Formats: sequence, C-alpha cells, structure tokens
Amino acid sequence: MVPTQRLTALLFFIAAVALVAGFVSQVRPALMALDAVAVVAALLDAALAFGRRVQAERQTAAIFSVGRANPVTITLRNRSGRTLSGTVSDDPLDDCETKDLPSRFLLPPHAEVHLRYEVHPTRRGPRDFRGVTVRYGSILGLVARQERIELPAHVDIFPDVHAARSLELLRRQGRQDARLGSLRVRGGDTEFERLRPYQRGDEARHIDWRAFARRDDPTVRQYQAESNQNVVFALDVGRAMRGTSKGLSSVDHALNAALLAADVALRGGDKAGMIAFDDAPRTFVPPMGGRAGGRKLTRATYALEAGFAATDYHAAISFLQTQVRARSLFILFTNLLDPRSAKELASAVRGLLPRHLPLCVLMRDRDVEDLATAPADTAHDLYVRAAAAEALAWRDGLIRTLRNSGVLVLDVFPDDVTPELVKGYLEIKARRLL
Repeated sequence: MVPTQRLTALLFFIAAVALVAGFVSQVRPALMALDAVAVVAALLDAALAFGRRVQAERQTAAIFSVGRANPVTITLRNRSGRTLSGTVSDDPLDDCETKDLPSRFLLPPHAEVHLRYEVHPTRRGPRDFRGVTVRYGSILGLVARQERIELPAHVDIFPDVHAARSLELLRRQGRQDARLGSLRVRGGDTEFERLRPYQRGDEARHIDWRAFARRDDPTVRQYQAESNQNVVFALDVGRAMRGTSKGLSSVDHALNAALLAADVALRGGDKAGMIAFDDAPRTFVPPMGGRAGGRKLTRATYALEAGFAATDYHAAISFLQTQVRARSLFILFTNLLDPRSAKELASAVRGLLPRHLPLCVLMRDRDVEDLATAPADTAHDLYVRAAAAEALAWRDGLIRTLRNSGVLVLDVFPDDVTPELVKGYLEIKARRLL
C-alpha cells in the first residue's frame, strides 16, 4: 500500500489542528476525534484495497531495431466490479530509452484497456523484460494499491532491420523514399529490358523513336543492370569507431547503412558479404544472394561492438583478397583519428586496385568541424581551432589522394551514411563501374 496525496493532506490538516490544540485546550477533544477517524479510515481503506484486481499482458516483437522507436503494448484487465484509475509502468531495459511511461489508465468494471509505449534502444544485444507495476486508488482514495505482475520476456536488439521492410513497402506501392530517391537499379546501354512510357528526367538518347511513332506517345527503352556481382562490406570495429552521433555509435550507423545497401543489392540480383575487423579479421560472411544472404548478414552483425584495438587495414585487405577472388565492390566503413592510420588506409586500399573496386566510407566528425569554425576569443581557442583545422586538412589530403588513385570515397556525417551509400551503390551500378 502507498499513501496518496489525499491522506497526506488529511495528515497535514490534523497536524495543523494539533498545533492549535497546543494553545487552546478546548480543541483537544476534536483533535482526538480526528485522529481516530483518520486511523480508522486509513485502515478500512487499506483493508478494502487488499486483493489483486488487475491482470496484465505485454505484446512486443521478438526483435527490436537499434535507434528506432519499437512499440510495446500493455493490456490491462479489470477483474473487479468498480472502476480503477491509476498508472502503469514497465521495468526499464538496459541501454534503452522509453517514451510514454508511466502511462495513466481508466479501467471500467470487468473491462480491458490497451496502453502503448515506445522503446528506443541505443545498443544492440539481448535484453530481458521483467515485470509490470500497476498502481491504482482505493475506494476512499487514502491509499493506493500497487501490484507487481511478473511478465518475463526476451527480445533481441538488431541493427535497423525495419528500414528494409519500409523500403519494400514503398516499392510495392510504386513510391520512393524521400532521402534515398528511386531505388531502381538502372542499367547501361546494352541490357535491354522493356519499353515504357517516358517519365520526366529520362535521358533523350533512350527514347525509342520508332515506338514513339507507332504509339504516338513518348516511349523510352529501359535497360536492366548486370546482376550476380559481389558487394562486400568491410566494417572497422576498432577504437576509431567508438564515437557516437545522435545517440548511436559509429558502428551502428555503419551497420544500418550496410544492411540497407545490402538489401538493395540483394533485391537487384547481386551477392552481399561482410567482414568485421580491428587488429585482425573477426567475423566474415562470404558473398551470398537471396533472402538467405540477407538473414545471414543480419545474424552476423547482431553482437558486433567496437573495441579498443588499433585497426590493421593491411590484415583485413589481405584476408579479403584470399577469400574473395571474383571482382567485387568492397565498401569499407572506418573513421580516421591520426595521419598514421590515414596513410595505412590509403596504402591498403590501393592494393585492391585494379582487380576490385574499393569504396571508402569515412565518418566525418561534427565536433571537430565545429571547433575549426568556432570563434576564437582567447589564445587557447586559437590553438584549438588551429588543431581542428590541421586535422581536417590532412583528412582532405587523404581523400584527394584516394580519389586520384581510383578509389571511390564517401565522406559523410554518420547520420547521412545510409541514404548516401544507397545512392552511391545505385550510381556505381548505373555507370557500370563494377
């Protein structure tokens, strides 16, 4: 039992009467009567509140996505003959933020109510739900009955697996994502697929003038992209990827982008694989096609976390070259902390050319860029600004070196990696670079 505000207010009133009774003896009989009434009412209210009156169930998915709002529904049933009003709360999950908890409810006699809240995980891994706590007022409102209902359940937190499902729904509806644009993998000029009506943005050289004349309607030739090609995602899980942006680590941003790009590639007929590495290769999934390939990638990335080891790019690239013989698109996610690691990255990635096509996805740091442009009021501020500008200068120099040697580079902020990577992959396919 938990005292309510009504009981607290009654006790404060009795305390005020007791203060007056200390100076006016005629008030003491009334004080004793008030004490007796308060004690009897509180005991009676507590006695009437005994007994469980609420049943609870929790409905939730078996898999949550990190960085996304995952809905959870709690169903409460009133087993008593009176209306219950109160709050319900669920035990928190580790490394998760909740929204809309505790939630208030009004439960008529022998009725049920559905309460929905959201869980925002910030890290991947297994989690366990425990119990639900329900608190509602008694008949007189002097005490509140608190019931704890154990509802054990297990949930696995994966990278953002719902993004691919959302894009598939947009495909079926003939729509496109606002950030990703059209997800159609356009082909070159040789793999003819079909004729279709002209759409705004189509190239004039693809217009089929004979079909235009026959149909009296602008018609273009549509080409299909070459399929059955390899796309391998190389994910750095060293100490350089331990930074966070908007509540997610750099590894989580990279995983979300890789899984969504892999889904686009697999649906376009390509094969997708993955390697995670720091000072040595840690996890390797050979390129596979179809839905089985997508499921295997998702399971392989379930428990990946960035450690404290220094990244060895040469070891990872050498391992990939021995495991993947066919020409492939290697998409490497990493972050650069110092010029030495930048030189090692450039040397290792250039070793993939010309047999393979490397694409380096570099995570930009907003804090460093803000420091480089922040106003300097003191000498200390000038030194900080100069250091940040120097870090950005050698980073820009590395990007120019990579691009001049034929390496593709995607230099974006962590929260922009997903749309930019998907667009980059589609452009590579359209330009027949692979």
